[in-house]
Amino acid sequence: MSTIASRFARLIDLSAVQAINSERDVREVAAYALERDIIAVHVLPCWVPLLRDLLPKGGPTLVGAPIGFPSGAHVTDIKVAEARRLVADGAEEVDMVMCIAKALSGDFAYVGADIRAVAEAVAPTPTKVILECHHLDEATIRRCCDVAIDSGTKWIKTATGWAPTGATVANLTIISDQVRGRVGLKAAGGVRTLEDVRAFYRLGVRRFGMSLSAARSLLEHLDTKPESFPELAGA
Repeated sequence: MSTIASRFARLIDLSAVQAINSERDVREVAAYALERDIIAVHVLPCWVPLLRDLLPKGGPTLVGAPIGFPSGAHVTDIKVAEARRLVADGAEEVDMVMCIAKALSGDFAYVGADIRAVAEAVAPTPTKVILECHHLDEATIRRCCDVAIDSGTKWIKTATGWAPTGATVANLTIISDQVRGRVGLKAAGGVRTLEDVRAFYRLGVRRFGMSLSAARSLLEHLDTKPESFPELAGA
């Protein structure tokens, strides 16, 4: 594996969070993560105990899972209970879907309180807040970034991967401009091409939520053509 491929592997959140992802899929992503030294694997909540068994605690690959997935409309108490349960089951980071419906209704006090309750419940386990940008205009994306940061998130994430669109240069340009380095940026939802990955990286993205097929394709490409991701050469 090239140095560039190794560096990129440490930016990948390998995801198996679709409704149809089975036990076989979870075992496959875990095995690939160990083979390639992927930084994290994210699975649906019911698979966290299995994933924790498959990935050595204290090893190089973190266990992650989503909260309030995929709508974000679960009541706060349920999100908090889910977050605590996931951490108890072995999750080392959690990706929380903000309450999209409340954000679209302009109730940012609710959105912030919802995020803060989860972030505080699992601290120091880091929380990433999923905006689901497909449904938001620019003003709402900017407002939600500020609300999430003020409420204790460590990362802003573009999408669940369940909406028609997710990570785009347009959305990440807005997010990067609004966040201005205050928290980490995670691109997710349709991250497949090296061209997109490089563009997102230049905007400050340091985690990429990717399917197994997309991650394998990009890493195999970088094994043989490391010069195609020059931005990582000095990372």
